[in-house]
Amino acid sequence: MAVSKSKAASSKAAPKADSGSCAKCEADIKSLEKKLESLETKLKSVLDGIEAASKLKAELDEAKLKLGAEVSELKEKAKSWKEKADTNNDGKVDFEEIYSYVRRRMGMRDWKPKK
Repeated sequence: MAVSKSKAASSKAAPKADSGSCAKCEADIKSLEKKLESLETKLKSVLDGIEAASKLKAELDEAKLKLGAEVSELKEKAKSWKEKADTNNDGKVDFEEIYSYVRRRMGMRDWKPKK
């Protein structure tokens, strides 16, 4: 049984879709595109937040190093001041030694050279 060319062509052609089905698919595609754009925006903001956090961590690490150096310097100064204030060399600084040290320091500041 031979099939005519027109019948063969029509059987191979894609079925015709109704316009309501196409409109629904297009609406779904647009909805998905909007969701995708929203997710891309959120992802960009998350990545920006991560970058800002890493910069902040670097700044905090740098500040921690600076503070550590300043604390070490202050400890050395305190040790020096303690040695200067400890007049009887007993390893302890009592109130009288602190008072005399402060009086000496204040006296040095008030001192003005004679002209």
